Amino acid sequence: MQFVLFLAMLFSLSFNALSLPVDSPNHLQGRSFKVQRVKRDGYVSHGPTALRKAYRKFGIDTANLNGVDVSDFQPFETKHATHVKAAKEDVEDSEQTGAVDATSVDGDVEFVSPVNIGGQTLDMNFDSGSADMWVMSSRLPKSLRNSRTVYEPSKSSTFEELKGSTFEIRYGDSSYANGPVGKDVVSIGGIEVAGQAFGLPTDVSQTFAEDTKSNGLVGLGFSSINTVTPEKQNTFFDNVAPNLDEPVFTARLLSNGVGEYEFGTVDPEKYRGVMANVSVDSSNGFWEFESAQYAIGEGPFHPITRAPQAIADTGTSLMMVSPEVAEAYYKQVKGGLYAKNANGYIFPCTSSLPSLSVAVGPGYSATIPGSFMNWSEVGTNTTTGETVCYGGLQSSGSSSMAIYGDVFLKALFVVFDKRGPSLGFAAPA
Repeated sequence: MQFVLFLAMLFSLSFNALSLPVDSPNHLQGRSFKVQRVKRDGYVSHGPTALRKAYRKFGIDTANLNGVDVSDFQPFETKHATHVKAAKEDVEDSEQTGAVDATSVDGDVEFVSPVNIGGQTLDMNFDSGSADMWVMSSRLPKSLRNSRTVYEPSKSSTFEELKGSTFEIRYGDSSYANGPVGKDVVSIGGIEVAGQAFGLPTDVSQTFAEDTKSNGLVGLGFSSINTVTPEKQNTFFDNVAPNLDEPVFTARLLSNGVGEYEFGTVDPEKYRGVMANVSVDSSNGFWEFESAQYAIGEGPFHPITRAPQAIADTGTSLMMVSPEVAEAYYKQVKGGLYAKNANGYIFPCTSSLPSLSVAVGPGYSATIPGSFMNWSEVGTNTTTGETVCYGGLQSSGSSSMAIYGDVFLKALFVVFDKRGPSLGFAAPA
């Protein structure tokens, strides 16, 4: 009966979600602010790198993924991208709103925004899939700084050492960052938090050291997974939430052009129709929700058995689904297959890509257009001469949960709401 109800409530239009209309928010008190993110022009993103970053982040084992070494696949040479600053949008400069521009690094692989710490501005990454704030600083040995701009505690009159505290981030491939913890005034979009805690790594793996386009990370997950010991510290969002109009942030991420995070308000002009409000299970520290069914193109819905839960993660570029979903999807793509030597699913760029619908909660669905699944050109077929493309949809491997990153989020207007907690999904305006 529940499945019949689920099917009865689906939209036929792309990436729509259903719910009752939400009440208009009351904005008599509090504050809100915006953080813009801009897609950098002129760079072709590299899919295998994006997927490796995601596997590394969640410690995912891919040894059991079925695939073959494709002998006639020749990958393109990759080059390091240069850092190109995007033009800032005109924004209202008032006590109630503020904005910062953002620059895409490695295509959609990473987005960074200016964060001011103790009067020093550095580009950092916003990530709803983690709960630590940490910044490259002068505590790092010079050999690991790679000529980047770093935060210098000695130049801040408001810096405080959090004595006896340390943080440590370690991933499945042994990438890591660790060191002491400090506090300072942190300002994002013109909104300040005094005494925000953040890590000051004294040691990082080469993976982090070589990523000179980002100087750290602002975690927007739940503070329960913060890694500071002996006492966990609150995220920037948790600290600023009591001073916002509403304890929410929204994400409108665009494939091309300006996208935006907005904190403290749900702007009804940013979405159309009704919004699906879905319960979040925060016990694992993520914005995790039920996503237990899928459909390919105009086909019927099928149950997802291996990873029927998903997280909404702004810090992951691709949409990583249960292995059974990825396998079924690429069976519908001419020439689509999992190539071990490409580290993921590839297909001829001329192939037609179907849409993918996934459940969001027990009674709603969202449809991601097939065009979003073409991540980038990745190589050539030496036999046919065809250009080969990399899938924006990839397998979540051994993970017990799917990871719905930017490929999924770009199709929607998404509300991250601490109350409940819950997620709201709607068609973008």
